[in-house]
Amino acid sequence: MPKNQKKNIKVREKIYSPYYDYSLILIFSVFIILLTSFKITGDDDVFWHLSTGRYILETGTVPSQDVFGFVTSGMEWMPFEWGWDILTYLIYKASGYTGLSIFRTLIFLLIFFIYFSIYKKFKIPLSISFIVLTILAFGIMDRLTPRPHIISLLFFVLLLYIIIQYKYFNRENSKILFWIPVIFLFWANMHMGIIAGIFLFGIWLFSEFVIYLNPTAFSSKDIPAFKKPELTRIALIFFASVLIMLINPNFFDTYIYAYEHTKMKMLETINEWRSPFDDKFGGGFVSNIYKFFLFSGILVLYYSFKKKDLFAALVFIGFAAYSIRAVRFTVDYNIIVSVFITISIGFIISNLKDGKLKELFSINPIPKVILSAILLFCIINLPNNKLYLEHLEYYRISGFGINSDFIPTQMFDFMKQNNIQEIGERPLNHFGTGGFLIWNFPGKKNFIDSRNLNDSIFNEYSTIIGKSPGFEKKINDYNFDYAMYLAPDLVRAPQEMEQTAISYLSKSPDWNLVFWDDKSFLWVKNDPKFKSISDNFTYKYLTPYNFVYNKKVIDNAILNDKETLKKEVNRKQSEEPNSIILNSFLQTYGGRLN
Repeated sequence: MPKNQKKNIKVREKIYSPYYDYSLILIFSVFIILLTSFKITGDDDVFWHLSTGRYILETGTVPSQDVFGFVTSGMEWMPFEWGWDILTYLIYKASGYTGLSIFRTLIFLLIFFIYFSIYKKFKIPLSISFIVLTILAFGIMDRLTPRPHIISLLFFVLLLYIIIQYKYFNRENSKILFWIPVIFLFWANMHMGIIAGIFLFGIWLFSEFVIYLNPTAFSSKDIPAFKKPELTRIALIFFASVLIMLINPNFFDTYIYAYEHTKMKMLETINEWRSPFDDKFGGGFVSNIYKFFLFSGILVLYYSFKKKDLFAALVFIGFAAYSIRAVRFTVDYNIIVSVFITISIGFIISNLKDGKLKELFSINPIPKVILSAILLFCIINLPNNKLYLEHLEYYRISGFGINSDFIPTQMFDFMKQNNIQEIGERPLNHFGTGGFLIWNFPGKKNFIDSRNLNDSIFNEYSTIIGKSPGFEKKINDYNFDYAMYLAPDLVRAPQEMEQTAISYLSKSPDWNLVFWDDKSFLWVKNDPKFKSISDNFTYKYLTPYNFVYNKKVIDNAILNDKETLKKEVNRKQSEEPNSIILNSFLQTYGGRLN
């Protein structure tokens, strides 16, 4: 053995220790567990998915028409994520919201474990692997919620693993390809990310067909072209997967419905359907990570050219074009293309002429120690929310269950205690509470929810909530008998009250405010059936709207009806002593109440 080689081995043995590897793997795993353990916040979709799973199991049918809205009842609705809905409802039934959170965490641990396995096969330095995985973890933060899209992220990674295993490492094991139709069978009944999945599979088939036609230009000794029988097998499995996509309750109509769903005008108002280059998202760290991965695609093109790996190049090009359509697709891009970015970085490092730089990433423990320290910092600051709220300025609360600071659990508790949902039948509910309403009150119907059934109902909702011309007539025509509004930013942005139907409902003699807190309102119609509720719980004077915009009402109450106002204050103090609005009121008017 040459002296230089012996010297390099001794240096490697001296500075390399597997304990750095084990420690980094363990620390990263803990980081992922904590990163994916956070409370449900402002995600009403979770609740109507659970409601759908409950409905299907209780009735034994997958609906094809809406069953949750009193206005949209009977309208076309295809819950194409019904498999996820059943699965998560069963998990909830067995272990509650904690079980849902753990299930979500297990999915992401599996995703990152599969990535780690792929990188090991390519012999990518551990430090590089986990640097990219850490960046990726932050880059997908917007899509870590326990909703059906996370099953698509898992299936993307499983599909990639099968393709990579067969294409690059073991072409003798063709049996692994037969798992692909199985994946698509489950996928077809869980999330429409399957469209991107078949697109990914199609890119692979197309690239292999091009390589087969021109092996000299697009193949090498390391990655040879497939022979005709192998290419035929891949094509047959692809077409079998396409057919298997039709095994769902509505066959091909499922995909027509999903496609038409994406064409609704209302989606223009939803952030995740906006362009990732929209000014609104330009400065966010998640958006910047996507752009980092997007422009890192040049490394994939370099690797593809050097290794004659057409598949990697086409995946980058295809999913880059796919991702720029909307914010929600950027995570799919990150998940899929980051694999090839990492492989490309590993390839570049392995071909470095600078031995010291190559050794730094391949052998030297310093990058692992630095990354471990960064991850430990994150681990320490995740449970106390400092990482989210202070360092990233990203609203998220660690823990399990529901974030009651953002979801109106207190209002719904009041409704349950006083049977509001039994007395009333036609609620005017805020868009962000429709799912929570049908989840809390099985068999009851809402006005609207985030299923985005059609533009018509959303336009009606927007007209009413935004006080557009004719909104009062619509309120009367729909014959609402109770109304609720969720305003999580009420304290920081009280102007929302004046800009929305809150102001109308707060001033109208036809409506009585019977519950409010720092984020939500509940009114009941001035109707005999609500007489007992109105008599016992109406806030005549002490309301957020009066305090901010209609102080004359409070001034008159102090002069002419102080005892009633005191009762309202005492009630609010007993219910919510830490209310920011209440304490602001007391600072302003407390002296005049004595």
